[in-house]
Amino acid sequence: MNSIEKGDRVVLWKGDEAVLLFADGETKKVSGIGVINTDRLVGKRWGSEISLGRNSYRLLQPSLADTPEILERDAQVILPRIGAQIALYCDIHCGKRVIEGGAGSGMFSALLSKKIGREGELVTYEVREDHLRTAEKNLERLDLPNNWCLKNGDVTKDVKERDVDAFVVDIPEPWKALKMAEKALKDGAHFAAYVPSTDQLGETVRSMRDYGFFRIKSFEFLERDMVVGERGVRPSFEMLGHTGYVAVGRKAPKG
Repeated sequence: MNSIEKGDRVVLWKGDEAVLLFADGETKKVSGIGVINTDRLVGKRWGSEISLGRNSYRLLQPSLADTPEILERDAQVILPRIGAQIALYCDIHCGKRVIEGGAGSGMFSALLSKKIGREGELVTYEVREDHLRTAEKNLERLDLPNNWCLKNGDVTKDVKERDVDAFVVDIPEPWKALKMAEKALKDGAHFAAYVPSTDQLGETVRSMRDYGFFRIKSFEFLERDMVVGERGVRPSFEMLGHTGYVAVGRKAPKG
């Protein structure tokens, strides 16, 4: 549909500001904007503008690229630009079964849920109950397939699933999850770890080799916007640089 319907999720966008609302007909108080009767959104065309207070906002359908702005955070997150690379190298797509270790704020979980589609299965293990609650709250706010499950457990020892297609972790000591990953993964399937430091990356890659994982690749993903003006084009002076490192590899068959 080209227009917003009652019950739709809507992002109010202005510059670097993005707010997620439900067009459920209720009146809501939104920090920094004021009181909004969401009935005003119903019937508006996607991409159109609406005046709220002294400002004008675009009405957008939520996308994964919006999640850093619209989701509540209480932990380090895997940004969508990095998560997309992990999904690519781990061959995560429709119908895949994925184990995730470390829910964080649920941002990467949302991307994985979208990638695997309705026929896939995502099981996320998180040891901290506060992170689990935040992730669950965030995931329920998004229009995701019913293909995800959050479990309060330790991904290094509590995983019961077997024959999964990918095992991805964002935990302080990812090398401790390799034994569990070896049990859970299909032969030839993918393991990936996201870490913030080179020391952690080195320990992870060396441990992957010890466990017989092959086709191991480690990388840092950098992004620099380009500023396009009337008189020319230049790189942005505010480059989004280092955020973390990724190691990916594949499980070798035994015997």
